[in-house]
Amino acid sequence: MRFPNLTRLRPPIRRVAVVDPGSRSLKLLLATSEFGRLRIRQQELIDLKSEGLVSAEEIKTHLLATLDLWGSPPIALVLPQHLSTSQVIDVPLAPESEVKKLIEDETLRLGGVSESRIVYDFVRIQTDAVNRQQFWVTLCQEGEIRDRILRLGVENEDICDVTTTANALIATYRTHAPNSSRAILVHMGAQTTVVVIMLAGQGAFTTSFQMGGDFFTRALMRERSCSEESAEAIKRSTNLLFGRDADPQFITILGGWVAELDRQLKDWFERNSGAAANREKFELIASGGGFDQPGLIEHLKTRAGFNFTSWPSGESANLPAPSKGFEVAYGAALQALGYSAQPVSLLPEDYRAAWRRRVARQRLEFASLLLVLVCIVGFALGTWHNLTLIKDKSALLAKIQAGQDSVDQNDAFTTDLMAEYDALRPLFAAEQNTLDSLKTLSLLQQSRSNRSCWYVLIADQQSYFTQPLPVISTNKAATNGVTAPGSSILPGFLPGSWAMWTNISLAKPGVIAELCIPEEDEAARRLLGQIVNELQHQRLFAIADRLAEDQRRALADPKVVIPDREFVLRLDYSDTDFQKSSPAKRALTIPSGRSSRRARQSSPTPENAENFSQSGR
Repeated sequence: MRFPNLTRLRPPIRRVAVVDPGSRSLKLLLATSEFGRLRIRQQELIDLKSEGLVSAEEIKTHLLATLDLWGSPPIALVLPQHLSTSQVIDVPLAPESEVKKLIEDETLRLGGVSESRIVYDFVRIQTDAVNRQQFWVTLCQEGEIRDRILRLGVENEDICDVTTTANALIATYRTHAPNSSRAILVHMGAQTTVVVIMLAGQGAFTTSFQMGGDFFTRALMRERSCSEESAEAIKRSTNLLFGRDADPQFITILGGWVAELDRQLKDWFERNSGAAANREKFELIASGGGFDQPGLIEHLKTRAGFNFTSWPSGESANLPAPSKGFEVAYGAALQALGYSAQPVSLLPEDYRAAWRRRVARQRLEFASLLLVLVCIVGFALGTWHNLTLIKDKSALLAKIQAGQDSVDQNDAFTTDLMAEYDALRPLFAAEQNTLDSLKTLSLLQQSRSNRSCWYVLIADQQSYFTQPLPVISTNKAATNGVTAPGSSILPGFLPGSWAMWTNISLAKPGVIAELCIPEEDEAARRLLGQIVNELQHQRLFAIADRLAEDQRRALADPKVVIPDREFVLRLDYSDTDFQKSSPAKRALTIPSGRSSRRARQSSPTPENAENFSQSGR
């Protein structure tokens, strides 16, 4: 099953264990790629003879134990170069769909007749040829690859890549010498010497010949008739090429290796005349344990004409330098982790399919892990947001509760204050009524100055309207509530009940003033209008007007009254703060006795007025 949406997804940390088997040693390297940075975690060089690992089973046991100790990472296997073939193939310009068929046909021709399948891989390289395209092709018999896997006992492990010594060397050199356009890499191992020619920074030619460090050891063993171990020790500790310990026979044997190397290079330069003209510009890079022999590099420089240098040192961007002796394993790790610009893999198809499934599963697991982490982060943010909202709402609720408590306390304080004020209200109202009455007397006194009139009665409205209305008829009212014919009392009402009704409906805070004007009708009305007009302009009174005839009481002394020249004025005081108001109004305002003089909007209640009569004063 394919996951197209995950094809580009890679886990941020990848691991690979490189296995580079040799005849004398086994090199193991553990590398990781962490967010684009390569790190070498472990590297181990196992001398098979010194460790006593002489049989295939012992090698398997030790290798699997080491891989298990490292956490069973995926494996990248290095094949000996003599088992494979690598070269540049020229094909005509063709669509990509046909290129693979052309390379496959050429690969079958190069591989020859064999019962085993040919495993190959190729990568495009740059070329200046017109109407041609070139590919770097590496091929090997599948049987050889499987045989190497079985020898190491890793057939049940996750194998992610299989490469050759030459391709690993190319990957390492291109990474750490990117500005070098021409180079010859010579890797001398125990059994084989691998030669790689790089042109324009790309692999151009590779070959190998079966002459390595063991070739010189066996020649020295035959010459000195000693054991192989003794010959190896002499070769590594003694300079057999210079000084008093120089061995002419050994130098002659070394000349055979130099001649073979020179022959391989001449063959290639003869076939590539353009490169032959610049042969002296090619760098010679030496690697491998065979070059550790004392005096070998100096001998090749001075006597053989090969100006060999050691492997480039120093780190490139995000990549550490390879350790001495681990150049091949390092290159295999670069290719397996995707750092090689010219990767070539000879992994058999069944292992390749198994690795693709593993990668797909790993990507799915990684994507699932990312999704879980995103969900956890989302839930954490949501929880934090909800907790913040709860905290804010709790703080707001506390403020509201504190405000409500303050309002309740204020209401309680206001209620207590108003209760105390209501207890003092009648005293303030009586005082205000007294002041208003005194001022009214003063105004009435002023109104009669220089006028031919006099007041015959001044009484407060409460006392005035509680008096019975005058009886027009002389007939007595019946005791059973039925009035006699000609009586002015309304049917069904007794004089007492009528007085009570008038008291409730007519009496307001204020006074009733009766005056006599001994003028003619027109002059009397004019004088009365002047008096009323003057009183109406006083803020003391809400109403200053004549009292209706049907509301008049006969209270004045007839001795001081001129018939038909008596007029009655009704003077209603303006509302004051001391009159009893509704609970809503009382809750909003706390009046002070002297802060507001008058309010004309509401009518007072008669029960709060103090009875005041000037008739007896």
